[in-house]
Amino acid sequence: MASKYLLSYTAVSLQAYEAEIIANIYRETLDWESVAKSVVDDDALQKGTISTRKREFTEFKKRLQTLTPEQLAYYEQASSSDVKNLTMLSCFKLYAFISDFAREIIRNKLLLFDFQLINSDYEAFYDSKRVAYDNLNTISEATKYKLKQVMFKMFEQAGFIDSVKNKNIQKPYLSQELIKLIVKDDPKYLGAFLCSDNEINEYIKRYQ
Repeated sequence: MASKYLLSYTAVSLQAYEAEIIANIYRETLDWESVAKSVVDDDALQKGTISTRKREFTEFKKRLQTLTPEQLAYYEQASSSDVKNLTMLSCFKLYAFISDFAREIIRNKLLLFDFQLINSDYEAFYDSKRVAYDNLNTISEATKYKLKQVMFKMFEQAGFIDSVKNKNIQKPYLSQELIKLIVKDDPKYLGAFLCSDNEINEYIKRYQ
């Protein structure tokens, strides 16, 4: 049976500030039903219609549930840049399509001192995954376009590229505390944050 990528990230982009609010509400209650009431019914994020809030909350919840308790707790003390990194980590853990693109395309270009993403990078990546991931062959052109559009928006919001328009690659800054939390969980995600193999091995020696 062919594998499938989870592609529901098109429902909501990174929105790290909103993710932080939801994470903090959850830490107070440790009950996702209470969080849903706050976000959907009480409009804690102050945005959208009820249907939009429901759809976005579903994705935020799935993302945050991928984080370890220590990673989730780190939202409370994280800097603004680490809030973005934590939220991107949750996306990397939930959506392999995005983490694979970061590791296989963005990271490799950076290692080759090629600092600009172009549309053909995405097209080549997408085509290379069609054999292994069957659902990439069955989606419409409009959905395919939205997958690319929202993913690049997420990379912009997380600081991996300067803008969706220019797509100049920037390596995100991770605090040592967050690096430690990633190493204790799964060091492979450091690759998605564009770390080289040498850097990853050094962090493993230091923190594992």
